Amino acid sequence: MAKNKVPQRYQVEDILASHTPDVVALVERLRHLIRTTVPEAVEKAYPRWHGIGYTHPQVGYFCAIFPEQNRVKLGFEFGILLPDPEGLLTGSGKQVRYVEIHRPEEIWVVAIEALLRAACALPSSRQAKLQMIQSM
Repeated sequence: MAKNKVPQRYQVEDILASHTPDVVALVERLRHLIRTTVPEAVEKAYPRWHGIGYTHPQVGYFCAIFPEQNRVKLGFEFGILLPDPEGLLTGSGKQVRYVEIHRPEEIWVVAIEALLRAACALPSSRQAKLQMIQSM
């Protein structure tokens, strides 16, 4: 197989294989939280991102889980548009924001559920979301 090619049926387990049990446990808790908050979400492993992405039938891509060495990041492509009264979102770019999680007690269920629902309530059109950002 060529160096840049990945298996066509890459699985979430393939992404998690190189991580510690603590990181895997954080990922599994987030996966469960996403599935229960947004049951219609479709999960897909993205090996080039080293992440687990989620799409919604009406909104498209709305979030992803990125396991790292000592933490997990829950990413929102249009996180800048999300209300964040708890101040969980980090990042300073034009649109992407993350919730960084190092320990299980940092998974603020109610606040993360609100972020997930808000991400799924954004317009379905990428262009509409970009226009919302430009008008900020």
